[in-house]
Amino acid sequence: MMTPDRDDVPVLPAAAIVAVNQGRMIEAIKIVRESVPGLDLKEARDLVEGYAGRDPVLKAQLAQRRAEARRKLIKAVLIIDLLLAAGILWYFFGR
Repeated sequence: MMTPDRDDVPVLPAAAIVAVNQGRMIEAIKIVRESVPGLDLKEARDLVEGYAGRDPVLKAQLAQRRAEARRKLIKAVLIIDLLLAAGILWYFFGR
C-alpha cells in the first residue's frame, strides 16, 4: 500500500518499484492503480514517472530505452513504407 514518507511524497508499492527498475512502466502503473482505490490513470502515471524522475540513473536508463524503442519504431515504419512502395510499383508496372 502507498503511504506518505517524510516529504509527503507517496511511496510506490514494492512490486511497482521492481517493475519500474526493470523498465516495465506500464506494469508499474497498473500495480499502482490496483493498490490505490480511486486513483485514475493520469495520477498513477504521474506517481510512477515522478518516482523514476527522482533517480538520475533510472531516469537515464528509461530515456535510453525510450530512444531505442523510438528507433525500432522508425525502422519498422520505414520497412513497411518500402514494402508498400514496392507493392504499388509492382502493381502498376510489374504486371
